[in-house]
Amino acid sequence: MIYGHILAKETEAAYAASIREAICCCREMDVTNMGESKIFLKGEDMIVLVCDRVTEPREKKLPEVHRRYAELQYMAEGSELIGYYPDKGDNLIREDCLREKDTIYYQENPSAEETMLLMRPGTYAIFFPEDVHRPFCQVEKSERVKKIVVKVALDT
Repeated sequence: MIYGHILAKETEAAYAASIREAICCCREMDVTNMGESKIFLKGEDMIVLVCDRVTEPREKKLPEVHRRYAELQYMAEGSELIGYYPDKGDNLIREDCLREKDTIYYQENPSAEETMLLMRPGTYAIFFPEDVHRPFCQVEKSERVKKIVVKVALDT
């Protein structure tokens, strides 16, 4: 997992070219007047999702992982918490949606040492297949957030 800010460009040099391209996309994209959208930048290799949603209490959100894509989540408007913990292989599957949308939803794992990442405008988090994450959790109360999610295909 990588956590950063869109203005901290000096850290990007160490990232893979595809991740740098995803960050650049977030930096250049104006989502102010956009609703929920799905844009295929490079066919299935790089997909941009514009998410316009309302955060909810952590307990209402499911932990999830992806296998085919790394996922960059960039906060454009509003604030949320994203839960994160490493996938140690001890999670029970609640719903397997790998074929349809490259997502496995896990049941609550009481032994997981979950860290809550504070996402404010300009921050991003990048999740890899071994990173369980729980997006769209409210900070103090539910609020509308707008973010860009860039799905970057991994070499398999």
